[in-house]
Order: sequence, then C-alpha cells, then structure tokens
Amino acid sequence: MNREEREKIILEKIKEEELLEHIKIEGAKEVVWDTLINNKLFKPEEIKIDPSFKIKMIDCEAVLTLDFLIVLNSYNFLIIKCSPSIESWERYIKAVARISTDYQIPYAMVTNGFNAKIIDIISDKLIGNNIGELFNRNEALEFVKNFIKIPFPVNKSEREKRIAYAFEGIKCKIC
Repeated sequence: MNREEREKIILEKIKEEELLEHIKIEGAKEVVWDTLINNKLFKPEEIKIDPSFKIKMIDCEAVLTLDFLIVLNSYNFLIIKCSPSIESWERYIKAVARISTDYQIPYAMVTNGFNAKIIDIISDKLIGNNIGELFNRNEALEFVKNFIKIPFPVNKSEREKRIAYAFEGIKCKIC
C-alpha cells in the first residue's frame, strides 16, 4: 500500500468517526427536546433551537453556538449543549453562560441525552448529574419571578470570551 492509499484510508476513517459523532449528537438533541417538552413541560415557543451569540473581543469577533436556549419571561434562563463527551464541553458551556449576554445566563447544561452536568452559573455549583434532575417549567418560572440580571465581572470577561472562542475553533464539522 502506497502513501496516497494510506492517506485515503485514514481520511475515510476520520469522516466515518465524525459521522458517528454527529449521529450521537443528533440523537441526544432528540432526547433533550422530548424531555423538555414531555417531561419538564416547557412550551416549544420557550425553546430556541441552535441559538447563537455574537461576542466581541479586543482583537476579533466570534459567533458562539449551542443546541438549545430556554427563554422565560424574556430572560435567557438555560443554555444546553449536547455532546457525547460531557466533561470536555463543561468549561465551554460555563464560559458561554457567563459572557454571551449583558447578564449571566443563570443555568447551563451539557448532556449526552442521559447523563448531564447541570450547573448553577452564578454559584458555579453542579446541581444535577442527569437530564432527569433538570428542573421543570413550574420550578423555572418560580426562579424567574425573582430573577436579577447579574453581569459577569468585566475584568474576567475577556478570558471567558477567549475560552469560548477556542472551543468554537475545535468543533468538528462534517464535510
């Protein structure tokens, strides 16, 4: 086998693995949607699919992407990232929740559709380890009644933006 044939086989294997990861992510997104609607009783109009946020850094701009955003009473309440590797994306979801709007989005979740890391962004505490532990719509609405917009400290925001930007750069896209 010559070098060109080996490279072709390697490229095919990489594309195959990327396709499998894409299938896993799409499956996780379906599970999350079904759980949000059927078990947690959020309304479809409260859930934005594939939301994006534009951020400005000192020397460039970037667009941050997620899988879901729950908006309650005009507040961005919860962001969700689906990934087969939960731990890998926990730092990203925290950074996005902290700097994507003029206030910190209070909750973030990264999940593979079953296991999850549900994070209270303001206290930086883990509040759940699986999608079943996510609060329901009524619990979320109770929180929103007393919601106060808390901005992320300006002196730390550039670092969080850089972290989110770096993760955006390593996302794999299927060609």
